[in-house]
Amino acid sequence: PKSLVEVSARDQQIYYEHEGKKLNFDTLSSGEKEVVNIVFDFILRDPRHCIVVFDEPELHLHPELSYKLLQTLSRIGAQNQFLFSTHSPEIISASLENSVVFVTPPQSESHNQAIIVHRDDETHHALQTLGQSIGIISLGKKLVLIEGEESSLDKQTYGAILQNNFPEFVLVPVGGKDTLRSFEDIRDNILNKTIWGVDFYLLCDRDAVNSLGKKAIAENTSARIKQLPRYHLENYFLDGEVLARVFSSMEPNGSPLCNANRIAETLREIAKSVIPYAVALNVAASIREVVGNASIMPKGIDGSQTIASLTVLMQDRARNELSRVEHGLNNDTIALLISDEFSRLSSAVTNDDPIWRTDLPGRVILNKFAASAGMKQGRLKQLYLNQADVKQTFRDVVEIFQSFRDGVV
Repeated sequence: PKSLVEVSARDQQIYYEHEGKKLNFDTLSSGEKEVVNIVFDFILRDPRHCIVVFDEPELHLHPELSYKLLQTLSRIGAQNQFLFSTHSPEIISASLENSVVFVTPPQSESHNQAIIVHRDDETHHALQTLGQSIGIISLGKKLVLIEGEESSLDKQTYGAILQNNFPEFVLVPVGGKDTLRSFEDIRDNILNKTIWGVDFYLLCDRDAVNSLGKKAIAENTSARIKQLPRYHLENYFLDGEVLARVFSSMEPNGSPLCNANRIAETLREIAKSVIPYAVALNVAASIREVVGNASIMPKGIDGSQTIASLTVLMQDRARNELSRVEHGLNNDTIALLISDEFSRLSSAVTNDDPIWRTDLPGRVILNKFAASAGMKQGRLKQLYLNQADVKQTFRDVVEIFQSFRDGVV
């Protein structure tokens, strides 16, 4: 909303107007000053029939401002061709109506490193499924898709765990497990391919695997899909001794929050209250694997079917599906699954078997513990990471990234 005021040769100053006020050029931000300098210099050159090469126009600029700069430059002069070298996802995504060329890492002398990016290709479709723009290809050559939003605690937590030990990986949050249910698209269109020289990997919590299907994970042989050995990332934050160290510097002597044993007891009490929820989740996931999705699409449709014959085929298919679903939803089977799972988890909590810290939903337990301690979960995680032996506590996570690096199945 800022506009240039007519320049006064007498004042030797440049002014602009903003919200009815006349302000000096010096009050602009450094990025805005840079834009004005570049544009004025370009106007004075008045390029015509030129090839204009511009390296990283987004440096120090707000994404919207950098794209406006490109639009402005392209309207100056006449019959010019512009080549912008950029790492900005925003500029890449906004430039797809023009020509976007991705330069891949070198592979061989005969390999063409310049690959034209199209808005309608399968990669763009797959990235949209993940809730991402095609611009993420600019971030790095090894992208690890994780749960969470762009500013999520999961991304920050993984970053703190990895401690810059895997600089070749870029963490890309793709939303929650509901997004990851588009698993077949992700696997077929991204994870089993190397697109434009960019390698994609997927790391998800175990509850997401319940949604995706363990069979689908097992069938993947590319070593690009991994699940956490524990139910949630938060399951690694349930160590009573580490939590006691967290509170030792902020709670008075004698506080239960400074006593590792008292904290362990509290966590187990919370875990007991979570058992019914965990049983429901696990049994529902098991049933979902057996029943799956109902489909009445018949095989062998060749165009010769009439309304009557097609109706018969689809009704036959529906009867078969109904029989399969009824068998999978058998009440006796469900009752047995609930009984077995309830007994297993209850026994683990009662006997303090380490299984409960692995198989119960850690996110729920940690949330409840943080609330009882009067602390936000995000803050508790940060303090926990400061006190824990990260390499030992989170060695499962580090080993997964090491397997991504080594290509180990």
